[in-house]
Amino acid sequence: MVSKKLFRHLPILGPLALALLQMAPLSVSGAADGADSALPARAAAMLRGVHRIVFLGDSITQGGDYVVDCECWLLAHGFNVDVLNLGLASETASDLTPEENAAHLQSFGFGRPFVSERLGRALAATKPDLLLACYGMNDAGSLPPDATGTRRFGEAITKLRDAAAKAGVKRLVNCTPPVFDDKGDAKQKAHDENLARYTAWLLSKRAVGWDVVDIHTPMRRALDEGRVKNPAFKFADDGVHPGREGHWLMAREILTQFFGAKLEGVACAEDLFPAHGSEIRKLVHERMVLLFDAWMTQIGHQRPSVAGGPGAKPGLPITEANEKAADLGKQIHLEMAGK
Repeated sequence: MVSKKLFRHLPILGPLALALLQMAPLSVSGAADGADSALPARAAAMLRGVHRIVFLGDSITQGGDYVVDCECWLLAHGFNVDVLNLGLASETASDLTPEENAAHLQSFGFGRPFVSERLGRALAATKPDLLLACYGMNDAGSLPPDATGTRRFGEAITKLRDAAAKAGVKRLVNCTPPVFDDKGDAKQKAHDENLARYTAWLLSKRAVGWDVVDIHTPMRRALDEGRVKNPAFKFADDGVHPGREGHWLMAREILTQFFGAKLEGVACAEDLFPAHGSEIRKLVHERMVLLFDAWMTQIGHQRPSVAGGPGAKPGLPITEANEKAADLGKQIHLEMAGK
């Protein structure tokens, strides 16, 4: 829990609240220069010169609870950074063959979209300084369950990294995928075995300087330990999409492994604030969804039923969405100030 004494000295800005910027400006570089000695030094270093963070991924990222949790931590520690969630349900990092995509097409009426189709537009439109990418869940259920599938996943992630570098992204963080819980169904065991191979491949890239946050290993350990105590324990009802507990685990690993966060005694994002944690998180979530719909509409993609996709209700124009996001930022400021 952040102490009230510390909290009073922390800047409390929403990413787009321009009025608040005039009231109490603090850049990330200001935090790094020691505006408060309790600010995490590693986070200040990782965020120096970073004005916008973009998250890419599949439906787990689009759901966005772990993205909201990460943004709450940034807010609670005074980092004024614009955070955008651009995850897309059903998406793969890999380009699938028509045969590999046939089952999804037959089951849902559309094939899985590939991030390569929208990546260039997304990076050009949002111009992120820091990009976090979490893929693998849909690839693991679509690619061959062997070294060939792992190689193709690795090639896709490498292409994503190359595209990000070419687009001017200062830093890319790859996250290993969450676990797939087969719940004892041997027929589905290959799915998580694929994810374990993808995780091992991603972790091996640390040796050549890649920033890799391992989500899969601690989630697998927590799932196995939880099931020993309670055979009915689970993170995801469907084996894929974690609930709040699983998303907090994902956020925790990103915050501790990459940003150097100290989260002892913090059980959820609401605990990051000395008061009004639930209200603050709800507002951050509302702002995330608002900006998601607006940016996805501008960028466009091929997945139905999601803003920006075929037949989907569009989000607001970016300018209008930014104005509403700024208003939400003011509300967040007031909640953090205890008003």
